[in-house]
Formats: sequence, C-alpha cells, structure tokens
Amino acid sequence: MKIFFLQIFIFSSILLAQTSKDSLLFSSSNFAEKYFLNSFQKQLNSNNYSISLKQFYKMDKLFFGVKEQFNSTIVSTNTKNIKDEHFLSAITKYSFSDQFKFGTHINNSIYSDDRNIGLNKASLLTASLFADYSPYDKITINPFVGFEQNNQVDEKDNGIVYGLESSTDDFNFGDFELNTIIKYRDENISPRKNTLRLLNFDLQNKFEDNFSNTITINYLQQRRDYYFSADKFTAEEFNIINNIQSRIETNYNLQDRISLLQSESPFSFDLYGRISVRNIDRATRFISTNNLANVNYDTKINEMRLEFSSVTEYKKADYNFSARFSFSERDEKHQPIKYEGISNIIFDERKSLEEQKNNSSQLVNITVTGSIFLSTKDLINFSLFHRKLKYDTPSQINFDDRDELLSIGNIYYEHSFHPFFKAFGNIEASINKMVYIFAARSANNNIKRTIKFSSGGTFSNNVFVSKNSAEVSANYTVFDYEELNPNFKSYSFRQFAFRDSSNFSITKILGVNLISYLKLSEQGNFSWNNFSESPQRYLQEEFFEPKIFYKYSELIFKLGIRFYSLKTFSFKAAKEKILLSEYKSIGPISEIDLVITGKINLKLLGGYEFIKDEANKNRQMANLDFRITYNF
Repeated sequence: MKIFFLQIFIFSSILLAQTSKDSLLFSSSNFAEKYFLNSFQKQLNSNNYSISLKQFYKMDKLFFGVKEQFNSTIVSTNTKNIKDEHFLSAITKYSFSDQFKFGTHINNSIYSDDRNIGLNKASLLTASLFADYSPYDKITINPFVGFEQNNQVDEKDNGIVYGLESSTDDFNFGDFELNTIIKYRDENISPRKNTLRLLNFDLQNKFEDNFSNTITINYLQQRRDYYFSADKFTAEEFNIINNIQSRIETNYNLQDRISLLQSESPFSFDLYGRISVRNIDRATRFISTNNLANVNYDTKINEMRLEFSSVTEYKKADYNFSARFSFSERDEKHQPIKYEGISNIIFDERKSLEEQKNNSSQLVNITVTGSIFLSTKDLINFSLFHRKLKYDTPSQINFDDRDELLSIGNIYYEHSFHPFFKAFGNIEASINKMVYIFAARSANNNIKRTIKFSSGGTFSNNVFVSKNSAEVSANYTVFDYEELNPNFKSYSFRQFAFRDSSNFSITKILGVNLISYLKLSEQGNFSWNNFSESPQRYLQEEFFEPKIFYKYSELIFKLGIRFYSLKTFSFKAAKEKILLSEYKSIGPISEIDLVITGKINLKLLGGYEFIKDEANKNRQMANLDFRITYNF
C-alpha cells in the first residue's frame, strides 16, 4: 500500500481527475501565473529546502509556460535521511489560426529517498506533441502523441503515449448550459500499461434567474501498473526480480443540484443528491503455482454510496438563520480472486478474512445556525449540531458494529462598549455517546461530556492594539462497564488557558509586540455518580515572546526573546503535587521582512535556543527559515 501511495504522489500530474478546465494537461491556464519562491527551513533535526517557479511568455502567436517544484528534506537522527522530489512541466503552443494551434509538452518527475523502503527511487519523463483544435467557440479538442520513459525500482520501461483531451466551457443551447471534460490516455510502457478514461458532463438548466437545476454525470477509470519485489518461488519460476501488480479503479457518479436564490427575497434553498459506485480490482501479473497457499491474494472492492443534503437560509438586516440536513449511506464489500489450482479450504479461509472487512454505514448530520443583531452594539451567534453514525459489519467474526451520537451547542455574545473596545462571552457544550453492539467490544462504551466557558476583549486605537481571552474547559469521559474491566477508567480533563496578543507603536517606525499564553491542565480518575475526581497528572505550560520591531521604508526588522516552559506533575496524598519532568527553552529570535523594487520579498526568521530537557540535560539548537519570493 505504501508503494502505491508513493506512485500516486509522484505521478499526480497524470492521475488527477478534477472536473475543471485547469485539470486539462494541455490547457494554457495551468501556466497563467508568474512567481518564484525559494525557501530554507531548519527546525530541530530537520532541514528543508524548496524552490517553486511558475512563468509564462506570450507573444503574437507563441505561448510558452513552465512550472517547477523542488523539495529536499534532510533529517538527522542516528542516521541521516535525504528525500528529494522534483516536478517539472513545460508547454509551448503556436497559433496558426484562432481555431488551430500546435504545441509540445514535457513532464518530468523524480523521486528519491535513501531509506530502504519498497519504492525509494522513481522517475517519469514524458514528451508529447499535441494539437489544439477549436471547431466551435468554447469547444476544444487536444489529440496528442509522445514518448515516455518510466523508471521504478531500477526497472526502466519505455513506450508510446497517446490520447485525447476535450472540453466544452459554458456552451449554451436554448435554456441549457453545458460543460464537459473528456480524457483518454494510454501509456504503453511494456511490460506495463497505464490508462486513464474520464467523462464528465455538467448540464445546467436555468428556469428563471433565481432557479436552476444542474445534473452531473461522471465516469472515471484509472489503471496503474507498478513493481514490487517478487517472492522467492515466483522469482525462480518466472526468472524475474520484480513482480507487477495492476490496480484498476472505476468510478461512476450521478448527481443533481437544485438551487433557489431570489434576489428580492430573504429565502434561499439548495438541494443536492448524489449516487456513486466505485470498483477496485487488483491483479498480480505472475502467480507461482508452488506457493499458492502463502500468496498475497488479489482482491476486488465494490463500494456504493448515496448522499443527500439540503440547505435553507433566511436573511434579514437584523437577523439570519440557516438549517442544513445531510444523509449519506455507504456499503463496501471485499472479495478475494480465486487462482486456478488453489484448494477450496484455503480459498474459503481467505474469503472469510476479506469478508471481515465488509462494512456499511449511515450518517446523518443536522446543523442550525443563526445571528441576531440586538442593536448596533450587541450581537448574538448560536449554533446547534447533531450527528448520528450507524456502522455495521456483516461478518460473524467482526465485532466493530457501533452507534455514535454527537451533539454540540454554542452561544456567542459580543458587545461594543466603545469604538475602541469590545468584549465577548462564549459558552459551548457537547455530549458524545459511543455504543458497541456486541459484548466483545462493549467495554469501550462511553459517554464524553464537555463544557467550555470563554471570554475576552479587544482594545484598539492608533497606538495600542491588545487582544486577550481566558478560557475554562472540562471534559468528562465515563465508561459504561468500568467496574467489570479495570483497564477502562473514567477520567476527567480540566484546563484553564489565558492568551494575550498586544502591539504598541511607540513611533511610526518603532514599536513593541507581545505574544504570550498560560495553560494549566489537570487529568484524573473520575466518578460521575459522585461527581468527584482523583487527580493523577498536572501540566503547566507557559509561552512568552516579546519583540521590538523597526520599520523603515520596505524593511521590517524584529528582535526579541522566546521563552517556553512545560512542567509535568503527579499527585500524592492530600493532592500534593510532585514535579516529574521539566522542559525549558529560552533564546533570542529575529525576523527580517524586506521588499525590493516592489517585486522581490525576502523573509528571514532565525532563532537560537538554550534547552533544558526532561533528562536534565542542557543543549543548544539553532532554527532558521529563509524565503525569497519574486513576483513577476
């Protein structure tokens, strides 16, 4: 699975199947930006260097665009790990007429990781010739052919790439508006083959200016062949080093959206429905007849999903309300593929293991929000949220069936005492109940209750800006059957937090900035019946960062000190705290932000830490973040 994830990441420029014009490989809009970003970051034992470039040139009949992204990460622990990722894409397009253009496209991707993982080196180079033909306004057709060089785990494959892309943008006929994207792509890199098939149709009918209906039909099929190390029996029987697995994923989607938005009415309505089917087939190229009992079986996955949602809004000058309802139902089935020569006993065992993954779920969400302006100085916001999840597993040996209920309520009040000062108060409460259906997992049944109170204020004038808030929260988690299982203990978690952010301008070019917070947390065993707690752990966290800043023209320079402290305590009799561990960090920090000629932005963040850790060891560490952005 890790191998396939890396391959998807490396070749994402090919696999993306978005339903927008920008997802087309030969669209000039993919390159219609200009910027350059160069950055270096050093945090703890990790160093990251990255370059991003996007540039295009457009003349009378010629268009040229290029995109490049390079990332290099070095992590130093007991050993040094280096991971590099490089992506480059370039396009050239020449216009013979308004209807016909001809061009070239190059795509190069390189991935390298010096760790010993399944896929630590891979590269892809594709060079294509394409035509850009527009027989009618807003309709584009792009046939293409090219050459591809693909390298995975030291297996180099070359072959022909060909296909077609087509799009229709806001094509009007009668009362309908049509948007389409079509993709057909074949990569014949023997002995592997990769394919992409995409059909997407959006048909919108505007009955009136305020009422519309949009139907979307989508079909997507992707095939990816990738290498993995062959086992001993397969390697000897077929004289290979790496085996090949094909993964074919097919998606079918049908959705409908109805929208009602009346310009002169406070009422609006949106209704959405969607049916989707997904099938995944995995097939291994070489299967050893001498090792069928231990082979990692290929599987089929079938998933069907039904979704429905509606949103209703009512807006007036002094108040507004909205209600959202959504429902989704999903069914997923797993099935192994039977190989010729395998015994029924072994296959039935594998089938039983795969069927254990079968599951179905139903999810319902209800949300109600609103705002009430009591006066020009008073505002109330409120929200209510409720979710119900039902998760079922039909297998007789699976006991993950469960129901979950979650309810959250929130009330926020804000009052402006003065044009320079306003304050707020907030109350939030939630309850989450988890119930496992079968006795084998019922020891996990629990109820989580949380409540949070917060308040604060903001003072702002031309010289001084200060934002402060204080928060008290409590979380009580109670297990239903803790008396039967000593490993499950009900517990509570309480916390007080104070945060401050202030900025004082001494002059127009000189000022002071302060960011700080204090968190006090306590965790302990809890009895809901007696509503009593036996504290077990206490945390004290402090952060303080004062900085002096200086502004001159396009330069901002900041210099300050950063202090961080984390203390952990335990409790003994009479609730006396005992210090278990302490972590402290203090050191100077600096920041430079410079704009040159209005186009080049240079940003430098640096710091040096003197650290005293839990083992009572003193150490020092430097941190650096350096970025250069060029806005063409």
